[in-house]
Amino acid sequence: MNMQSLITRVRSILLKPKETWPEIATEQDSLSGIYRNYVLILAAIPALGTLIGTALFGIQIPMMGTIRIGFGALLTQALLSYGVSLLMIYVMMLITESLAPTFGAVKDRLQSLKTIAYAATPVWVVGILHLLPGLGVLVSLLGLVALFYTFYLIKLGLPHTMQCPEEKSLGYTITVVVISIVLGIILSFLVGAISGVGSLSGKLPGSGDDVHFEKDSPMGKLESWSKQMEEASEQMEAAQQSGDSKAQQEAMQNMVGTLMGGDAQVEAMSPDELGDFLPQNLMGMQRSNFSAERNQMMGLQIAQAQADYSDGSQQLRVEITDMGGAKGILSLAGFAAVGSERKTERGYEKTYSDAGRIVSEKWHDVDGRGEYSVVVGDRFVIKVEGQADSIDTLRTLANSLDSGGLESLADASSG
Repeated sequence: MNMQSLITRVRSILLKPKETWPEIATEQDSLSGIYRNYVLILAAIPALGTLIGTALFGIQIPMMGTIRIGFGALLTQALLSYGVSLLMIYVMMLITESLAPTFGAVKDRLQSLKTIAYAATPVWVVGILHLLPGLGVLVSLLGLVALFYTFYLIKLGLPHTMQCPEEKSLGYTITVVVISIVLGIILSFLVGAISGVGSLSGKLPGSGDDVHFEKDSPMGKLESWSKQMEEASEQMEAAQQSGDSKAQQEAMQNMVGTLMGGDAQVEAMSPDELGDFLPQNLMGMQRSNFSAERNQMMGLQIAQAQADYSDGSQQLRVEITDMGGAKGILSLAGFAAVGSERKTERGYEKTYSDAGRIVSEKWHDVDGRGEYSVVVGDRFVIKVEGQADSIDTLRTLANSLDSGGLESLADASSG
Protein backbone atom coordinates (compact mmCIF):
# COMPACT_ATOMS: atom_id res chain seq x y z
CA MET A 1 0.00 0.00 0.00
CA ASN A 2 1.62 3.25 -1.18
CA MET A 3 1.03 6.64 0.44
CA GLN A 4 -1.82 7.55 -1.90
CA SER A 5 -3.55 4.24 -1.18
CA LEU A 6 -3.02 4.79 2.53
CA ILE A 7 -4.64 8.23 2.41
CA THR A 8 -7.52 6.86 0.34
CA ARG A 9 -8.12 4.08 2.88
CA VAL A 10 -8.03 6.49 5.80
CA ARG A 11 -10.49 8.81 4.09
CA SER A 12 -12.84 6.00 3.10
CA ILE A 13 -12.96 4.31 6.52
CA LEU A 14 -13.65 7.66 8.19
CA LEU A 15 -16.18 9.05 5.71
CA LYS A 16 -17.72 5.99 4.06
CA PRO A 17 -17.43 3.11 6.57
CA LYS A 18 -20.58 1.25 5.47
CA GLU A 19 -19.32 1.01 1.90
CA THR A 20 -15.70 0.38 2.90
CA TRP A 21 -16.09 -2.55 5.33
CA PRO A 22 -17.36 -5.03 2.71
CA GLU A 23 -14.41 -4.09 0.52
CA ILE A 24 -11.96 -4.59 3.41
CA ALA A 25 -13.45 -7.97 4.28
CA THR A 26 -12.77 -9.38 0.80
CA GLU A 27 -9.26 -8.00 0.40
CA GLN A 28 -6.43 -10.51 0.06
CA ASP A 29 -3.83 -9.42 2.60
CA SER A 30 -1.62 -10.73 5.40
CA LEU A 31 -1.01 -9.93 9.06
CA SER A 32 2.45 -8.60 8.30
CA GLY A 33 1.15 -6.61 5.34
CA ILE A 34 -1.50 -4.79 7.41
CA TYR A 35 1.01 -4.07 10.16
CA ARG A 36 3.70 -2.89 7.75
CA ASN A 37 1.52 -0.82 5.41
CA TYR A 38 -1.04 0.58 7.84
CA VAL A 39 -0.61 0.01 11.57
CA LEU A 40 3.10 0.88 11.81
CA ILE A 41 2.51 4.15 9.97
CA LEU A 42 -0.70 5.42 11.57
CA ALA A 43 0.14 4.28 15.11
CA ALA A 44 3.22 6.52 14.95
CA ILE A 45 1.12 9.70 14.50
CA PRO A 46 0.10 10.28 18.15
CA ALA A 47 3.57 9.40 19.45
CA LEU A 48 5.33 11.70 16.98
CA GLY A 49 2.78 14.47 17.52
CA THR A 50 3.36 14.42 21.27
CA LEU A 51 7.14 14.17 20.88
CA ILE A 52 7.43 17.11 18.47
CA GLY A 53 4.78 19.29 20.12
CA THR A 54 6.18 18.90 23.63
CA ALA A 55 9.76 19.36 22.45
CA LEU A 56 8.87 22.60 20.65
CA PHE A 57 6.36 24.16 23.03
CA GLY A 58 6.87 22.38 26.35
CA ILE A 59 4.04 21.70 28.78
CA GLN A 60 2.12 24.83 29.67
CA ILE A 61 0.63 25.00 33.16
CA PRO A 62 -1.82 27.87 33.82
CA MET A 63 -0.44 30.54 36.20
CA MET A 64 2.84 28.62 36.57
CA GLY A 65 4.52 28.85 33.19
CA THR A 66 5.98 26.29 30.82
CA ILE A 67 7.81 23.12 31.78
CA ARG A 68 10.57 21.86 29.51
CA ILE A 69 11.39 18.16 29.45
CA GLY A 70 14.63 16.69 28.16
CA PHE A 71 14.47 15.24 24.67
CA GLY A 72 15.77 11.90 25.94
CA ALA A 73 12.79 11.50 28.28
CA LEU A 74 10.39 12.61 25.54
CA LEU A 75 11.89 10.14 23.08
CA THR A 76 11.61 7.34 25.65
CA GLN A 77 7.95 8.12 26.22
CA ALA A 78 7.26 8.33 22.48
CA LEU A 79 8.91 4.97 21.80
CA LEU A 80 7.04 3.35 24.69
CA SER A 81 3.71 4.81 23.59
CA TYR A 82 4.32 3.62 20.06
CA GLY A 83 5.30 0.13 21.20
CA VAL A 84 2.30 -0.14 23.51
CA SER A 85 -0.02 0.93 20.67
CA LEU A 86 1.33 -1.87 18.50
CA LEU A 87 1.05 -4.35 21.36
CA MET A 88 -2.53 -3.32 22.11
CA ILE A 89 -3.59 -3.82 18.49
CA TYR A 90 -2.08 -7.30 18.57
CA VAL A 91 -3.67 -8.29 21.87
CA MET A 92 -7.08 -6.92 20.83
CA MET A 93 -6.77 -8.90 17.60
CA LEU A 94 -6.33 -12.10 19.63
CA ILE A 95 -9.22 -11.23 21.93
CA THR A 96 -11.56 -10.39 19.05
CA GLU A 97 -10.68 -13.67 17.37
CA SER A 98 -11.14 -15.68 20.57
CA LEU A 99 -14.57 -14.17 21.28
CA ALA A 100 -15.88 -14.92 17.77
CA PRO A 101 -17.62 -18.28 18.50
CA THR A 102 -19.40 -16.75 21.50
CA PHE A 103 -21.22 -14.34 19.20
CA GLY A 104 -21.80 -16.68 16.27
CA ALA A 105 -18.89 -15.23 14.29
CA VAL A 106 -16.10 -16.98 12.37
CA LYS A 107 -12.68 -17.22 13.98
CA ASP A 108 -10.23 -15.63 11.57
CA ARG A 109 -7.08 -13.89 12.77
CA LEU A 110 -6.58 -11.87 9.60
CA GLN A 111 -10.14 -10.56 9.64
CA SER A 112 -9.80 -9.84 13.35
CA LEU A 113 -6.73 -7.69 12.71
CA LYS A 114 -8.55 -5.89 9.90
CA THR A 115 -11.39 -5.07 12.30
CA ILE A 116 -9.20 -3.68 15.07
CA ALA A 117 -6.58 -1.97 12.90
CA TYR A 118 -8.91 -0.11 10.55
CA ALA A 119 -11.39 0.78 13.32
CA ALA A 120 -8.57 2.43 15.28
CA THR A 121 -8.01 4.93 12.46
CA PRO A 122 -9.94 7.86 14.08
CA VAL A 123 -7.88 7.71 17.26
CA TRP A 124 -4.61 7.69 15.34
CA VAL A 125 -5.60 10.52 13.02
CA VAL A 126 -6.71 12.78 15.89
CA GLY A 127 -3.28 12.17 17.42
CA ILE A 128 -1.78 14.68 14.98
CA LEU A 129 -3.32 17.45 17.12
CA HIS A 130 -0.78 16.67 19.84
CA LEU A 131 1.58 18.83 17.79
CA LEU A 132 -0.13 21.80 19.46
CA PRO A 133 -0.15 21.25 23.24
CA GLY A 134 -2.06 24.50 23.70
CA LEU A 135 -5.16 22.76 22.35
CA GLY A 136 -5.27 20.53 25.44
CA VAL A 137 -9.01 20.60 26.18
CA LEU A 138 -9.97 20.48 22.50
CA VAL A 139 -7.64 17.53 21.89
CA SER A 140 -9.20 15.67 24.81
CA LEU A 141 -12.72 16.27 23.53
CA LEU A 142 -11.86 15.27 19.98
CA GLY A 143 -10.01 12.25 21.31
CA LEU A 144 -13.15 11.16 23.12
CA VAL A 145 -15.21 11.62 19.97
CA ALA A 146 -12.64 9.61 17.99
CA LEU A 147 -12.80 6.84 20.59
CA PHE A 148 -16.57 6.57 20.32
CA TYR A 149 -16.33 6.61 16.53
CA THR A 150 -13.84 3.75 16.75
CA PHE A 151 -16.36 1.72 18.74
CA TYR A 152 -19.00 2.51 16.11
CA LEU A 153 -16.64 1.37 13.35
CA ILE A 154 -16.05 -1.93 15.15
CA LYS A 155 -19.80 -2.55 15.31
CA LEU A 156 -20.16 -1.77 11.61
CA GLY A 157 -17.22 -3.94 10.65
CA LEU A 158 -17.87 -7.13 12.64
CA PRO A 159 -20.73 -8.44 10.44
CA HIS A 160 -18.46 -8.17 7.38
CA THR A 161 -15.02 -9.11 8.64
CA MET A 162 -15.95 -11.70 11.31
CA GLN A 163 -19.27 -12.69 9.72
CA CYS A 164 -21.02 -11.90 12.97
CA PRO A 165 -24.84 -11.93 12.91
CA GLU A 166 -26.12 -8.36 12.84
CA GLU A 167 -28.19 -8.85 15.99
CA LYS A 168 -25.13 -9.99 17.94
CA SER A 169 -22.70 -7.34 16.72
CA LEU A 170 -23.57 -4.90 19.52
CA GLY A 171 -22.85 -7.42 22.28
CA TYR A 172 -19.64 -8.45 20.51
CA THR A 173 -18.59 -4.81 20.26
CA ILE A 174 -19.37 -4.01 23.90
CA THR A 175 -17.31 -6.97 25.09
CA VAL A 176 -14.33 -5.97 22.97
CA VAL A 177 -14.71 -2.32 24.03
CA VAL A 178 -14.82 -3.05 27.77
CA ILE A 179 -11.66 -5.13 27.58
CA SER A 180 -9.93 -2.49 25.45
CA ILE A 181 -10.80 0.29 27.92
CA VAL A 182 -9.39 -1.62 30.87
CA LEU A 183 -6.30 -2.54 28.88
CA GLY A 184 -5.81 1.04 27.66
CA ILE A 185 -6.06 2.56 31.14
CA ILE A 186 -3.57 0.16 32.65
CA LEU A 187 -1.11 0.46 29.77
CA SER A 188 -1.26 4.27 29.94
CA PHE A 189 -0.24 4.08 33.59
CA LEU A 190 2.58 1.77 32.61
CA VAL A 191 3.93 4.07 29.87
CA GLY A 192 3.89 7.16 32.07
CA ALA A 193 5.58 5.36 34.92
CA ILE A 194 8.31 3.73 32.87
CA SER A 195 9.06 6.82 30.79
CA GLY A 196 9.64 8.76 33.99
CA VAL A 197 12.22 6.23 35.09
CA GLY A 198 13.91 6.47 31.71
CA SER A 199 14.39 10.21 32.07
CA LEU A 200 16.00 9.84 35.46
CA SER A 201 18.25 6.94 34.63
CA GLY A 202 19.56 8.50 31.41
CA LYS A 203 18.90 5.37 29.36
CA LEU A 204 16.00 3.40 28.01
CA PRO A 205 14.15 1.33 30.63
CA GLY A 206 15.09 -2.28 30.63
CA SER A 207 18.52 -1.70 29.08
CA GLY A 208 20.19 -3.25 32.07
CA ASP A 209 19.45 -5.48 35.06
CA ASP A 210 20.41 -2.81 37.60
CA VAL A 211 17.08 -0.98 37.30
CA HIS A 212 14.26 -2.62 39.24
CA PHE A 213 11.47 -1.79 41.65
CA GLU A 214 10.54 -3.22 45.00
CA LYS A 215 7.97 -5.95 44.60
CA ASP A 216 5.28 -4.34 46.77
CA SER A 217 5.71 -0.79 45.47
CA PRO A 218 3.21 0.62 42.93
CA MET A 219 5.89 0.55 40.25
CA GLY A 220 6.81 -3.00 41.22
CA LYS A 221 3.20 -4.06 40.81
CA LEU A 222 3.01 -2.41 37.40
CA GLU A 223 6.27 -4.03 36.33
CA SER A 224 4.94 -7.42 37.44
CA TRP A 225 1.67 -6.79 35.57
CA SER A 226 3.50 -6.02 32.33
CA LYS A 227 5.39 -9.32 32.54
CA GLN A 228 2.15 -11.21 33.25
CA MET A 229 0.54 -9.48 30.29
CA GLU A 230 3.36 -10.62 28.02
CA GLU A 231 3.08 -14.19 29.29
CA ALA A 232 -0.71 -14.17 28.88
CA SER A 233 -0.35 -12.96 25.30
CA GLU A 234 2.14 -15.72 24.50
CA GLN A 235 -0.12 -18.31 26.11
CA MET A 236 -3.12 -17.15 24.07
CA GLU A 237 -1.14 -17.24 20.82
CA ALA A 238 0.10 -20.76 21.58
CA ALA A 239 -3.43 -21.90 22.42
CA GLN A 240 -4.76 -20.51 19.15
CA GLN A 241 -2.07 -22.32 17.18
CA SER A 242 -2.73 -25.61 19.00
CA GLY A 243 -6.41 -25.71 18.08
CA ASP A 244 -7.18 -27.08 21.57
CA SER A 245 -10.50 -25.52 22.66
CA LYS A 246 -9.83 -26.19 26.35
CA ALA A 247 -6.42 -24.52 26.15
CA GLN A 248 -7.99 -21.57 24.34
CA GLN A 249 -10.61 -21.17 27.08
CA GLU A 250 -7.95 -21.30 29.79
CA ALA A 251 -5.81 -18.78 27.91
CA MET A 252 -8.79 -16.45 27.55
CA GLN A 253 -9.53 -16.66 31.28
CA ASN A 254 -5.90 -15.95 32.05
CA MET A 255 -5.92 -12.94 29.70
CA VAL A 256 -9.03 -11.46 31.35
CA GLY A 257 -7.53 -12.03 34.79
CA THR A 258 -4.34 -10.28 33.75
CA LEU A 259 -6.24 -7.37 32.21
CA MET A 260 -8.06 -6.94 35.52
CA GLY A 261 -4.68 -6.68 37.20
CA GLY A 262 -5.45 -9.74 39.26
CA ASP A 263 -4.72 -13.42 39.58
CA ALA A 264 -7.19 -16.16 38.64
CA GLN A 265 -5.50 -18.43 41.19
CA VAL A 266 -6.55 -16.25 44.13
CA GLU A 267 -9.72 -17.70 45.62
CA ALA A 268 -12.30 -15.42 47.16
CA MET A 269 -13.37 -16.24 50.70
CA SER A 270 -16.17 -18.73 51.20
CA PRO A 271 -19.61 -17.36 52.19
CA ASP A 272 -19.17 -18.69 55.74
CA GLU A 273 -15.73 -17.10 56.14
CA LEU A 274 -16.78 -13.72 54.79
CA GLY A 275 -20.03 -13.80 56.76
CA ASP A 276 -18.08 -14.02 60.01
CA PHE A 277 -17.02 -10.41 59.52
CA LEU A 278 -20.66 -9.30 59.91
CA PRO A 279 -21.43 -9.96 63.61
CA GLN A 280 -24.88 -10.49 65.13
CA ASN A 281 -24.52 -7.24 67.06
CA LEU A 282 -22.73 -4.19 65.65
CA MET A 283 -22.42 -1.13 67.87
CA GLY A 284 -25.72 -1.91 69.61
CA MET A 285 -27.62 -2.71 66.41
CA GLN A 286 -29.03 -6.17 65.68
CA ARG A 287 -28.39 -8.03 62.44
CA SER A 288 -31.17 -9.16 60.08
CA ASN A 289 -31.63 -10.20 56.44
CA PHE A 290 -28.15 -11.72 56.33
CA SER A 291 -26.88 -13.33 53.10
CA ALA A 292 -23.52 -14.36 51.65
CA GLU A 293 -22.47 -15.82 48.31
CA ARG A 294 -19.47 -16.51 46.10
CA ASN A 295 -19.57 -16.43 42.29
CA GLN A 296 -17.10 -17.18 39.53
CA MET A 297 -16.79 -15.60 36.09
CA MET A 298 -14.05 -16.18 33.52
CA GLY A 299 -12.00 -17.99 36.17
CA LEU A 300 -12.16 -15.09 38.65
CA GLN A 301 -14.00 -15.40 41.96
CA ILE A 302 -15.88 -12.64 43.77
CA ALA A 303 -17.67 -13.08 47.11
CA GLN A 304 -20.09 -10.81 48.95
CA ALA A 305 -21.78 -10.79 52.35
CA GLN A 306 -24.47 -8.32 53.37
CA ALA A 307 -26.85 -7.69 56.24
CA ASP A 308 -29.23 -5.09 57.63
CA TYR A 309 -28.59 -3.55 61.06
CA SER A 310 -31.17 -1.63 63.10
CA ASP A 311 -31.54 -0.09 66.55
CA GLY A 312 -35.14 1.01 66.06
CA SER A 313 -34.36 4.51 64.84
CA GLN A 314 -31.73 3.67 62.21
CA GLN A 315 -31.83 1.09 59.43
CA LEU A 316 -28.48 0.47 57.73
CA ARG A 317 -27.21 -1.98 55.12
CA VAL A 318 -23.64 -3.27 55.48
CA GLU A 319 -21.82 -5.06 52.66
CA ILE A 320 -18.37 -6.65 52.41
CA THR A 321 -17.14 -7.64 48.96
CA ASP A 322 -14.08 -9.79 48.33
CA MET A 323 -12.70 -9.04 44.85
CA GLY A 324 -10.59 -12.22 44.96
CA GLY A 325 -8.57 -12.65 41.77
CA ALA A 326 -9.69 -9.26 40.43
CA LYS A 327 -8.23 -7.38 43.39
CA GLY A 328 -5.41 -5.95 41.28
CA ILE A 329 -7.72 -3.45 39.62
CA LEU A 330 -8.28 -1.80 43.01
CA SER A 331 -4.55 -1.64 43.58
CA LEU A 332 -4.07 0.08 40.23
CA ALA A 333 -6.87 2.53 41.05
CA GLY A 334 -5.09 3.42 44.27
CA PHE A 335 -1.85 3.92 42.39
CA ALA A 336 -3.63 6.28 40.00
CA ALA A 337 -4.68 8.46 42.96
CA VAL A 338 -8.35 8.21 42.04
CA GLY A 339 -10.22 11.22 43.42
CA SER A 340 -13.18 13.49 42.79
CA GLU A 341 -15.52 15.84 44.66
CA ARG A 342 -18.97 17.21 43.82
CA LYS A 343 -21.22 19.37 46.00
CA THR A 344 -24.81 20.52 45.46
CA GLU A 345 -27.45 22.23 47.58
CA ARG A 346 -28.79 18.78 48.46
CA GLY A 347 -25.55 17.15 49.56
CA TYR A 348 -22.17 16.00 48.30
CA GLU A 349 -20.17 13.13 46.80
CA LYS A 350 -16.43 12.64 47.02
CA THR A 351 -13.77 10.01 46.50
CA TYR A 352 -10.34 10.31 48.05
CA SER A 353 -7.36 8.41 49.43
CA ASP A 354 -6.97 8.02 53.18
CA ALA A 355 -3.80 6.33 54.46
CA GLY A 356 -3.50 4.40 51.22
CA ARG A 357 -7.15 3.33 51.15
CA ILE A 358 -9.67 4.50 48.56
CA VAL A 359 -12.69 6.05 50.31
CA SER A 360 -16.02 7.11 48.81
CA GLU A 361 -18.63 9.24 50.58
CA LYS A 362 -22.15 10.24 49.49
CA TRP A 363 -24.53 12.27 51.64
CA HIS A 364 -28.03 13.62 51.00
CA ASP A 365 -28.98 16.42 53.41
CA VAL A 366 -32.71 16.40 52.68
CA ASP A 367 -33.52 12.87 53.88
CA GLY A 368 -30.40 12.29 55.99
CA ARG A 369 -29.29 9.35 53.92
CA GLY A 370 -25.79 8.46 52.81
CA GLU A 371 -23.24 5.89 51.76
CA TYR A 372 -19.69 5.29 52.93
CA SER A 373 -17.32 2.75 51.39
CA VAL A 374 -13.65 1.98 51.89
CA VAL A 375 -11.23 -0.35 50.07
CA VAL A 376 -9.20 -2.51 52.45
CA GLY A 377 -6.00 -4.27 51.43
CA ASP A 378 -6.61 -3.51 47.72
CA ARG A 379 -9.04 -6.44 47.82
CA PHE A 380 -12.03 -5.97 50.13
CA VAL A 381 -14.71 -3.26 49.84
CA ILE A 382 -16.67 -2.36 52.98
CA LYS A 383 -19.83 -0.35 52.33
CA VAL A 384 -22.39 1.07 54.77
CA GLU A 385 -25.50 2.86 53.53
CA GLY A 386 -28.83 4.08 54.85
CA GLN A 387 -30.40 6.78 57.01
CA ALA A 388 -28.21 8.08 59.82
CA ASP A 389 -27.45 11.14 61.91
CA SER A 390 -24.50 12.03 59.71
CA ILE A 391 -21.83 10.55 57.44
CA ASP A 392 -19.71 10.17 60.58
CA THR A 393 -22.09 7.46 61.82
CA LEU A 394 -21.62 5.47 58.63
CA ARG A 395 -17.85 5.98 58.75
CA THR A 396 -17.63 4.86 62.38
CA LEU A 397 -19.72 1.78 61.65
CA ALA A 398 -17.51 0.79 58.70
CA ASN A 399 -14.35 1.29 60.74
CA SER A 400 -15.74 -0.82 63.59
CA LEU A 401 -15.63 -3.92 61.42
CA ASP A 402 -12.51 -6.07 61.53
CA SER A 403 -10.71 -4.27 58.73
CA GLY A 404 -7.38 -5.32 60.20
CA GLY A 405 -8.36 -8.95 59.82
CA LEU A 406 -9.41 -8.39 56.23
CA GLU A 407 -6.18 -6.56 55.48
CA SER A 408 -4.10 -9.42 56.88
CA LEU A 409 -6.00 -11.87 54.66
CA ALA A 410 -5.30 -9.68 51.63
CA ASP A 411 -1.61 -9.56 52.50
CA ALA A 412 -1.50 -13.35 52.90
CA SER A 413 -3.09 -13.93 49.46
CA SER A 414 -0.49 -11.73 47.75
CA GLY A 415 2.47 -13.24 49.46
